[in-house]
Amino acid sequence: MAQPKRIYIAGPMTGMPEHNFPAFHAAAERFRKAGWEVANPAENFHGRTDLPRSAYLRADVVLLAQCDAIALLPGWDRSEGATLEAVIAAEMGLTFFDAFSGEQMEEPPRTSFSAEHGMASILDTAKRITGGERQEDYGHPSDDFERAAQMWTAILGEKLRPQEKVTAEDIPLCMIALKLARQAHRHKRDNLVDIAGYARTAAMVAGEE
Repeated sequence: MAQPKRIYIAGPMTGMPEHNFPAFHAAAERFRKAGWEVANPAENFHGRTDLPRSAYLRADVVLLAQCDAIALLPGWDRSEGATLEAVIAAEMGLTFFDAFSGEQMEEPPRTSFSAEHGMASILDTAKRITGGERQEDYGHPSDDFERAAQMWTAILGEKLRPQEKVTAEDIPLCMIALKLARQAHRHKRDNLVDIAGYARTAAMVAGEE
C-alpha cells in the first residue's frame, strides 16, 4: 500500500494557551520533514482567531476532505471540533496517525466515538483518561489523592475537628462538588467528563475498580 501523501492535523484549540498553535505548527513541521504535504488548520486565515467558529469549521472540513490521513494531537478527544473531524475522517476511510509520535494507529479510534452524537461519549472519555493518561501523569488515584489529602489536612488543620484529617476518599468527592459548582455557573462538557472521572477514581480508591 502506497503511503498517503496529504495529512490533516487535528487537535484542541479553544481555551488552550496561544490556541495551541505551537503544537499544530510543530506537528506540521515534523510531517513535512517526513515528506508529507500538510493541511494545518492553524495556518488558516493567516492565523486569525477572531472569526466566527462556523468559518473555521467550514474551512477545516474542506481541508480534511482533501487529505489521505489525519494526525491527532494530544487532547483531541476533549475537543468537540477535533473529535468531529476524527469522526468525519473515520467515515471517509482516512489513515490515522499520532501527531506527536508520528506513528500510524492500527485502526481509527472509533471505540471512543458515540454513534448517536458523533463525538466521544462523556463516560468513555472519562474512563479512558482515568485508566491511562492521568495515571501516567499522576500515579494511581489512591497514591495521588493520599498526597493531596496530606496537603489539604495541613492547609485546613485549624478548621478540622480534633484528631480529624482529610483522607484520600474525601478528595474525589470534594472535586466532584467543585465541578458541580462550576457546571451550575455555566455548562461545559469538560465539567461533566471530570465529574464522571472523579466518580470512577472514587471507586478505584475504594478498591471497587
